[in-house]
Amino acid sequence: MNNSGLKRKSNTDVTSKRQKTSINQGPRIPVKSTLASRSADKRNSNQSVKRPSLASTSSSSRSSPTTPQRSTNMKSKTTSRITDPKVKLNQLQSLLEKTGEEVNEIEKLNGDAQSTVLSTESLLNEALQKVVDLENTVRTTKERHQEEIQRIHDRFALKNKDLIAQNDRHKSELDGFLKELEQLEQRSRETLEQLEDERKENQILKATKQKMESSFAEIDASLTDKRMKRKSKQAALDKAQGDSDQLSSTIQKQFDLSKELELSILRHEQQRRKDHDRLQELKGNIRVFCRVRPALQSSDLASIRFFGEDNESMEMTEQVSSTLGKSSTKSYTFTFDRVFSPECTQQDCFEEISQLVQSALDGYNVCIFAYGQTGSGKTFTMQGPSVATEETSGMIPRAVNQIYTVTQQLKQLGWEYTMEGQFLEIYNETIHDLLGDASSYGKIKHDIYHEKNGKTTVTDMTTVLLDSPSKVKMMLKKASQNRATGATNLNERSSRSHSVFTLRLTGVNQATGEQTTGLLNLIDLAGSERLSLSGSVGDRLKETQAINKSLSCLGDVIHALVNNKEGGHIPYRNSRLTYLLRNSLGGNCKTLMFVNVSPLAEHFGESLCSLRFATKVNSCHIGTIKKTGIKQ
Repeated sequence: MNNSGLKRKSNTDVTSKRQKTSINQGPRIPVKSTLASRSADKRNSNQSVKRPSLASTSSSSRSSPTTPQRSTNMKSKTTSRITDPKVKLNQLQSLLEKTGEEVNEIEKLNGDAQSTVLSTESLLNEALQKVVDLENTVRTTKERHQEEIQRIHDRFALKNKDLIAQNDRHKSELDGFLKELEQLEQRSRETLEQLEDERKENQILKATKQKMESSFAEIDASLTDKRMKRKSKQAALDKAQGDSDQLSSTIQKQFDLSKELELSILRHEQQRRKDHDRLQELKGNIRVFCRVRPALQSSDLASIRFFGEDNESMEMTEQVSSTLGKSSTKSYTFTFDRVFSPECTQQDCFEEISQLVQSALDGYNVCIFAYGQTGSGKTFTMQGPSVATEETSGMIPRAVNQIYTVTQQLKQLGWEYTMEGQFLEIYNETIHDLLGDASSYGKIKHDIYHEKNGKTTVTDMTTVLLDSPSKVKMMLKKASQNRATGATNLNERSSRSHSVFTLRLTGVNQATGEQTTGLLNLIDLAGSERLSLSGSVGDRLKETQAINKSLSCLGDVIHALVNNKEGGHIPYRNSRLTYLLRNSLGGNCKTLMFVNVSPLAEHFGESLCSLRFATKVNSCHIGTIKKTGIKQ
């Protein structure tokens, strides 16, 4: 298409042409009628262009052959769709050519009419504007037709894609049908072969059946003979079964008797322990258990022998030299309520004190304290290691677990128990709350008060409600973090204070109205050691002196209790420790002391001192124990 005729002339070209026209041309020619006629010709031309397009389309539609085949119709429709855009494109090109011719003619008329520019300038401007509009219309029409051509092309491509996909699908289905037909033919051949095999097998079976029928009589005769033999064997088996039943009955009787004997032994053992506990209560003495901790493999061990029917005795021996230079063996024998060798576990120790823990639930005041030199295993016995397992947990968590388990069982009998715990330490003769805030450590003064009913109270202490065993672990962890420790020559991390765990048990039976109040004190004393061996200096020296003083005061109290006369003075007030243990040592309380001993030869002297002190404690008479806090 020639677009040069559609270009608009510049203002300079128009002005120069006007001047030439005014000089060379004659009279002015009216343009309005000519433009109108040209517009009419343009419309007629457009109509004439469109009509042949429609005619050709319909003609092509009519001329296309009609067949019943689906593929032929689809091919005809596709050809028609491809032809229509080409016809429209030809029509548009023809229209554009005619429009270009009209524009050229208008420009020619415009040139002829330049002589009348002054009178017809407004008409000329209008004609120019129409030319511009026509150019825009042509351009817009061209763009629209191009878009339509693109849409037609896209629809054709999409339809062609669908036809290809449909053709592929039909081809795939046909392949599947052919494959299935082959499989059916194969199955048919296999079925025919199988039928032939079965026919042959049937003939063989018929022959076999005849042979079996001929031998059936022989088999029946043999079976009759075997039945007779079976009856004979069954009679013998019945006799053996009778003997077996009689033997099983005898074994069951022996088993039941064994069970009864085991239960009887267990009852006698329980009764023996109860009688032993009752005897100790009537005697009123402080019970003493001795425990020897395990040793490291590389350690030089002391000579210790354990003996006694109830593991109640031990003997320590040492080599001594006389003034004449002769060497001799000297032995020391000690007897306590129970002696635990290094092989004994935490559970073995707890089984012996579990009755005391039960006594606290029954309404008694119970005190268990561990005594011994530094590194003898006191804290391990009472609390367990810092990372404890079920096997290594100490007496405190085991006692609380037992109490918690028993209280859950007693709920069925109408009992409801409340457990409250306190944890304190005595460091340099000063009481500290191990469950309080670390920021208030040493800033609060705590006093000890003894009531007439035997109850001991320490002021301003943190009380924790222990409604689950997990709270006990949290409490022990916090107390261990706050407790005063330090290194000495005898132990890298020595407990430099006495710790006291107090568990108050309050029980109420809603059905009977009965009430009980029990108290369980579990005490871990600071390590007893000589100044010459501990290597303490400075603050450690003051700590060791304070510890030894309190333990010395404890020894004075024990000595006074052993030699006590009616109305004699007992020096409980000489230290915070003895004043706190006043009701446990000389009051209405079941008291037990763990004396912990090191098995090492280098600690022989310290172990001997601890055992001698424990012997004195075991001979202390504190009176007959009674229940406290019982109301009905």
